[in-house]
Amino acid sequence: MLDSMKTSRNGSQNKHKKIFSRYMQEKLAVTVLVITLALFGLAVKLYMLVDEKNEEYTEIVLNQQSSYNSRTLPYRRGDIVDRNGTYLATSEKVYNLILDPNQINKDSANYLETTVTALVDVFGYDREEILSAINENPNSYYVKFRRQLSAEEKEAFEAKAKEVNKQYIDSRSRKRVQGVWFEDEYKRVYPYGSVACNVVGFSFDNGKQGSGGIEQFYNDQLIGTNGREYGYLDAESNMEKVIKSAENGNTIVSTIDTNIQKIVEKYIDEWMNGIGSKTAAVLVMNPNNGEILAMASNRRYDLNDPRNLGAMYTQEQIDAMTEEQKSEAWNQMWRNFCVSDSFEPGSPAKPLTVAAALEEGIIGSQETFVCDGAQEVGGHRIKCVSIYGHGVLSVEQTLMKSCNDAMMQIAARMGVERFARYQEIFGFGQKTGIDLPGEADTAGLIFHADNMGAADLACNSFGQTYNCTMVQMAAALSSVINGGSYYEPHVVKQILNDQGAVVKKVEPNLVRETVSQATSDFVRNAMFLTVDSEEGTGKAGRVAGYKIGGKTGTAQKLPRSANNYLLSFAGFAPADDPQVLTYVVIDTPNLPGKEQAHSTFATEVFQKIMTEVLPYMNIFPDTDVAGTEDESLAAQGEGITNQNQGGLEPGGEAGDGETQAEETEPMTDENGETIPETEPASEEVVPYDDGLGLPDTVAGGGQPPGEAASETLSETPPAPGPENAPEGQGETEPQ
Repeated sequence: MLDSMKTSRNGSQNKHKKIFSRYMQEKLAVTVLVITLALFGLAVKLYMLVDEKNEEYTEIVLNQQSSYNSRTLPYRRGDIVDRNGTYLATSEKVYNLILDPNQINKDSANYLETTVTALVDVFGYDREEILSAINENPNSYYVKFRRQLSAEEKEAFEAKAKEVNKQYIDSRSRKRVQGVWFEDEYKRVYPYGSVACNVVGFSFDNGKQGSGGIEQFYNDQLIGTNGREYGYLDAESNMEKVIKSAENGNTIVSTIDTNIQKIVEKYIDEWMNGIGSKTAAVLVMNPNNGEILAMASNRRYDLNDPRNLGAMYTQEQIDAMTEEQKSEAWNQMWRNFCVSDSFEPGSPAKPLTVAAALEEGIIGSQETFVCDGAQEVGGHRIKCVSIYGHGVLSVEQTLMKSCNDAMMQIAARMGVERFARYQEIFGFGQKTGIDLPGEADTAGLIFHADNMGAADLACNSFGQTYNCTMVQMAAALSSVINGGSYYEPHVVKQILNDQGAVVKKVEPNLVRETVSQATSDFVRNAMFLTVDSEEGTGKAGRVAGYKIGGKTGTAQKLPRSANNYLLSFAGFAPADDPQVLTYVVIDTPNLPGKEQAHSTFATEVFQKIMTEVLPYMNIFPDTDVAGTEDESLAAQGEGITNQNQGGLEPGGEAGDGETQAEETEPMTDENGETIPETEPASEEVVPYDDGLGLPDTVAGGGQPPGEAASETLSETPPAPGPENAPEGQGETEPQ
């Protein structure tokens, strides 16, 4: 029985022991798993902290060492150069003067007065200001006292400190100049001041941000990454350093040619110093790849002093401005007219109308049109630029004489569907995609097939009642004269790293084909005759020795009753192989009423620019200028010659050896009625006191001037500016 009890007890104990062991095993397994997961999570967290905040923790550790010293190694913002390597924006090394009150106060009796005196002697600083900076931060290692000192100023102080310290050492004195050092920094410099200011833009916030132009658009390429230097004395008093090098920004190689830009700005200034106008702007472009060679207006400012309004306002006007008014004035001064402002383009749109009609087979190249001076369309009597009408015109002559009547007839044949489609093909109502900030959005400032009435179609045919920008028109015209290829306009060719290696090459971007080669050849020749022929309105655009093509423009602005005009000339050379296109816009000359309406104002600016640009670009003359002049002189007889047309003597009889000019039959219209003869057009001019009879509205309802804003172009506070302005919306009238 005893044995039985022992056996039973042992069995019970063994049973309980097995159950307890299994439970413990499971519990231990769970515990081990939890601890393992926790350790793994902790390891991951530690890795992330070290990876993300390595620099911060390194600084904390080093700060616990004796004589800790840390300084930023600034990156150098990338340069901006023109296509020839000329610096338009660069960064020069300057120095910040740093005070170390902690070091000075370690032995203030010997360091303080000596150091302050040296600073006052070299820089002329106020003694009390220096003492305040030291006393208010007694334990600081770093007090930035002055910024952007020159290398000469830095060297002058270092020489003074060395000289003073040597004198005290020689005299066995413990006095020293201590606790002053210089921190590297970079200052943005624009060697050419205001040249190409709207294309280049400027930077602020110590070179971290760009405002306007290339500085803003390519800011992510121009900026770099600051480096860091940590220094400390180890246990054996040896200086140890940990250095993380700075990464400099990239260099932007622009398509701008500084010499062409200077030529353009010179003749804009000449115009503004003469008759002048509200705005004068010029865009020079390579029509074969979309490269912008020059872009300027009379709104210019010094990139080295971008908030100086002195170029546009008197000091009295500036002093009277509120901060809000100054902000608006800066916005207008920094605004790039060629990209951010829209307007009714006028007659430079006529080649596009003709090109579209030819491409669609709506008209034939040998067709003729009868101009009687006006068209009754949609309840409006819309006039031509000829009071009596141009009479019978070939297709080429419709462009040469800038005939509104013929354009309205051509557009009526096309209809709203096809006309609207070609406006889209030519890029109107769309952003060009140019690599500059603030491009106007004109999507709401053109008509579409579903809202284009008869009068709208008629006016659109000769460039009125819709809006575009200069860069849109230049890109569209380039496609018509280069064989039909629409290239995206751009202002940058390459991006280089700080070693000069090519990071990115900006290739020409062919967006679409607009017209055929045959259509392009026809329109290009008609534009050549517009300048070359005595019948053309563009004779003032001739450049001696060169074949020039072009189109004049005289657009009536809103409100129509004010009789204000925007004049333009878009021309190119050589006419048979265009290498350069120049587009000139003169907005509201400083003349009363219809006296403004002379396209010659813009054409003459074009002529002067091209006279210098073509030889500079090594585009050789098509004819021997000197030879032509000699032949003309040789053909003249000796002695007094009569100046009457037709070689007639004053009495009306033919002189010796002369024959009277043949009489010609007067031109008649399709009804057999005689069409009055008019003098050959010397320019495109609006002869009417009440304008052209255009509708008072444009697509989009006609926004009041100044209502649409461009993209942000301003710095951050404290200086006010349009920081929160929306992207450019386009404007009914240029600002």
